[in-house]
Amino acid sequence: MCETEFECQEKIRRLVVKIVKHYRGRGPENVKVKLENDLLITIEIRGILSSLSEILMKEGAVDLVAEYWKVLKPYLEREFMSEMIDTLGSRFTYTWKIAELCPSGRAIIIQLNKSV
Repeated sequence: MCETEFECQEKIRRLVVKIVKHYRGRGPENVKVKLENDLLITIEIRGILSSLSEILMKEGAVDLVAEYWKVLKPYLEREFMSEMIDTLGSRFTYTWKIAELCPSGRAIIIQLNKSV
């Protein structure tokens, strides 16, 4: 794992920005990494949705965006899982959700659980 809490948060934040840039073509608006304890890490990413996803959300097609993420998730897992394992220094499980907030506050919340 990382030497300090700040260093670990920064490494995770940089990796998340890299992942978002890879599929979206530009970085997220904001990435917050919170080390809850030794086993739980929460990542909040604002500005992760593509322009198309934002249009769909604005028009009420939330289910289509959720379906899109179900397709995108395995791709992102294959491409970047090993990098996150290297960053964390261990395997993990995770959950994610699209926070249902107003468009300016919408975010993806990812929780990494290292108690595997």
